[in-house]
Amino acid sequence: MRRTLLAVMALLGCSDDAKPIPPTDPQDLQTTLDALAAFGEKQPGTEAGRMAAAYIESRFEMLGLEDVHQETFQIPRWQLNNKALSISIDGVMSTPGFDVFEAAGSGVADGPIVDVASATDADLEGLDLTGKIALVKRETSFHRSAQLRNVAAKGATAMLYLSVAPENLRQVGSVRFGWNANEPIPAITIGADDGAMIKAALDAQKTVTAHIAVDATSVPANGINIVGKITGERPETIVLGAHYDTWATGSSDNGSGVAELLAVAARRVQHEKPRYTLVFVAYDGEETGLYGGYDYYRKHTVVAADPIIAVINFESPSAKNPDLAGLAHSNQPKLDEALQLAHLRQIYGVYAGLEIVAQLFGGIIPTDIQGVYRGGTPTVTTAVTNPYYHTVKDTPDKVDLDLLVASSDAFDAAIDHLGKLSPADFGVPDPSLWTADVATQVGATVDVDVTVRDGSGAPQADANVEIAALHDDFMLTAEVKGKTDASGHVKLSLPADAATAGAGNRFVHVSAGPTYPLVEKIVALP
Repeated sequence: MRRTLLAVMALLGCSDDAKPIPPTDPQDLQTTLDALAAFGEKQPGTEAGRMAAAYIESRFEMLGLEDVHQETFQIPRWQLNNKALSISIDGVMSTPGFDVFEAAGSGVADGPIVDVASATDADLEGLDLTGKIALVKRETSFHRSAQLRNVAAKGATAMLYLSVAPENLRQVGSVRFGWNANEPIPAITIGADDGAMIKAALDAQKTVTAHIAVDATSVPANGINIVGKITGERPETIVLGAHYDTWATGSSDNGSGVAELLAVAARRVQHEKPRYTLVFVAYDGEETGLYGGYDYYRKHTVVAADPIIAVINFESPSAKNPDLAGLAHSNQPKLDEALQLAHLRQIYGVYAGLEIVAQLFGGIIPTDIQGVYRGGTPTVTTAVTNPYYHTVKDTPDKVDLDLLVASSDAFDAAIDHLGKLSPADFGVPDPSLWTADVATQVGATVDVDVTVRDGSGAPQADANVEIAALHDDFMLTAEVKGKTDASGHVKLSLPADAATAGAGNRFVHVSAGPTYPLVEKIVALP
């Protein structure tokens, strides 16, 4: 890996510029990582989150980016009031260390523990978990929110999540699957060593039960996106982003992403004026609901109709000893060509279409580009996981600086290659995605007409359609589900208050697909 990175960095040193820009200085990346780490856990609506936003805003200004500003949005911030866990093995009680997942449901669960492996559909086939507590193992490629959804659908009263991090560290995060403030059942996480004890007892056919209690509420909180730009020769825009909110210190996820965002911005201001306008966005609220990415998409695509032609997302781009080091992209020929010309395929061992991510992760794409990708904009995201993912030891020393340098310089080169494309090149649709025509009518109810087609334009019968109405940015008003008829059409109705709830900023999100969404369309309501 190290030899490959050195070779790629040498290739990237070649440039069309009269005075080639030297490779990114790893010390500059380290400075950003250390500064962000000093804020600790950075969540929307917290002082640490606001301090991190101010730091990034000041860095944007120091780099000389134009129109540097904040964009705020409201979210339901989940708050834990009380928690309890006890385990009984053949009548012997113990209380291992544990954390409650963000967005876990409130409630009390008492019952036997059942090992359901990774809680995939195959793992759960034929099981009835009614009245039982599901023991679920973390999987790198199957998201915990999908795992919780699956066990809840089988009747489980709670999810007991088995972390796989070293040193009995607990891996935390959110289990929010959609737009709910919280999920229907409690979900807690324990360390690998404690989990191994429970699994061994189950394998020995001992009687293993648990008592789990969670009391949680949600309150409104504000997230903050930080935005700056470099005006290009043309108004069409390439957006580059990274989320800065974290669990614990969060140096690989996602201090490394912010460090790369700043490094690429620092390189681009040294170039000549780009062909396309470059917008740099530091997203908030990714960890709890992909809020920052969706808010930018709404404000700038749905409402303002900005001519966004591509989006690049720096999601955990670097970590030492990664479980997986990947780059995923829309199936868009010219985009793929630009990435490969920049040698990004050599840098990231897993190089694949974004549709694979949704297939693996239970129907979701767990990073800020989910909405814009489903909407059809050419999109790229990195994804590197490591043993300390979402633990208190994801600290600056866990980031691979050589990989971060190579990735930063390669994406800088990719922007040069993207700048040689015509706007029409970006307009070639991804054949793996669907399209949706959506019309709304406000009356006694809010009626939503939807027609879905696949990438070839063929209407899709019996497609699953889900509609969510939100107000005050991300406060859920109502949801409704249905299936399309033979012509790919369905008409669904939301309650009238979908058009009146809250103070404003009302949107309808429509997603559709055969089993999970292959298209998402967002419509602004009055």
